[in-house]
Amino acid sequence: MRDAYSHRIRRKTIEYLDSFSPKIVHSYISFGSEVSTHGIIQDLFDRKIKVVVPLTRGEKNNEYMIHSQIEDLEDLRPGNFNVPEPSVIKESSLDQLDAIIIPVVAFDGSGMRLGYGKGFYDKFLSRLDPKIARIGLAFSIQEMDKIPMLPHDELMNSLINEKSHFFFK
Repeated sequence: MRDAYSHRIRRKTIEYLDSFSPKIVHSYISFGSEVSTHGIIQDLFDRKIKVVVPLTRGEKNNEYMIHSQIEDLEDLRPGNFNVPEPSVIKESSLDQLDAIIIPVVAFDGSGMRLGYGKGFYDKFLSRLDPKIARIGLAFSIQEMDKIPMLPHDELMNSLINEKSHFFFK
């Protein structure tokens, strides 16, 4: 079912992105039980949309993200936390991002998300214009009634799952 649901989410995500014709999209590269982004990234390549991906660096308790353009899904290797990353790093500016595809462990109806607990995306999103499309991808089973918001938490402005596309204020 995960593959079928990921495919539905892929279709909805591309349909949404096509609605505003982004030039540069930042996306996580999926692994494990996450919503698959490989098809989405390939669809972006096919549309000549530049794709930037996150990579984690640093030592324990001093970890941070850098961002690299990716041009081929065949050139991936395991990075920190076994997250796939490009073999060749082409650090990329974040000035021109049109959309960010965000991994989600859990979400609620207000746009709050839980990640993996390191705060990488909260730090990253806090440095960007909140008007950039912040699109969380999750399966409907990951929805919770309420996730408490902490001062450092950054909200998504939409979330796509296999059933719906939610927009948040």
